[in-house]
Amino acid sequence: MTIASPPTLLDSLSALNDCVRLRVLRLVSKHELSVGEVADILQLPQSTASRHLKPLHEVGFVARRTVGTTGLYRLCDTMPTEVAELWNVVATNCSDLPQAEEDAARLISVLAQRHTDSRHFFQTIGGDWESMRNDLFGSAFTSNALLCLLNPSLRVVDIGCGIGNVASLIAPYVEHVTAIDRESAMLDEAMQRPDLSLNIDFLEADAMSLPLDDNNADVALFCLVLHHIEFPADALGEAARVVKGGGRILVIDMQEHQHHEYKHTMGHAHLGFSEVDIKSLCSQCGLSLRQYHRLRPYTGARGPSLFAAVLGVNH
Repeated sequence: MTIASPPTLLDSLSALNDCVRLRVLRLVSKHELSVGEVADILQLPQSTASRHLKPLHEVGFVARRTVGTTGLYRLCDTMPTEVAELWNVVATNCSDLPQAEEDAARLISVLAQRHTDSRHFFQTIGGDWESMRNDLFGSAFTSNALLCLLNPSLRVVDIGCGIGNVASLIAPYVEHVTAIDRESAMLDEAMQRPDLSLNIDFLEADAMSLPLDDNNADVALFCLVLHHIEFPADALGEAARVVKGGGRILVIDMQEHQHHEYKHTMGHAHLGFSEVDIKSLCSQCGLSLRQYHRLRPYTGARGPSLFAAVLGVNH
């Protein structure tokens, strides 16, 4: 009979010799998670997440229990002494890991989704009503109805409008939208939308040179555009020129991330923006950062988390 030998110190060190596994340990130290949940948070295939969990389980960093057909992983509370000592070192140094903040945000979304799934599974009254309401009215009516809170006299400039998604969404709730894009093919597509409102004007122009008078609008929008612009401070300064004093610029974009391949595959000039980056851009063009919100990531999305920043125009 062959008896497996206990893990050695080298085995334990080897299990830690990977940034992804350190991120996994950080997650399961906070909550018990399934392989699928770990995969969703780290934006990895489930097989890859399982492959990273295996050595952590084998050396004793992670404990596993089974509920039905689902394996749940948590930080082991009976680690061998040398393993526990290594974990203590890791725990005090892993807050600065790449993507640690994004992992934490996705963990919150996964736990929220777990709660939603549980309510649906047990078919509580609330869950039944949610399902019935979606069947009757769809799932988007709440967010759309909240647009009624916008001031109906607002004049909005949508910079880098693409095929007009944002412009078409807000146009019924404001006085006028000027939708601008440098790509004529995008504008042609936007003008064919079946939900096109009459109060949208489309202009072909570059974000660095807007064909609008000074103090022309109340709000300017950059929705997933700023990371494409090599000199974002100049684009924000040009937007500030056309926005009235006391007006706002709304930036929706990616949080700072590590997807370097985006520069080559999608032509991104910047790997997202941190709150510090946005403050720096504001200081360069005389704007003030009024709000910066990290948007809750959608658990099924494979891209970086997003933020929404409201910049004040001070002239």
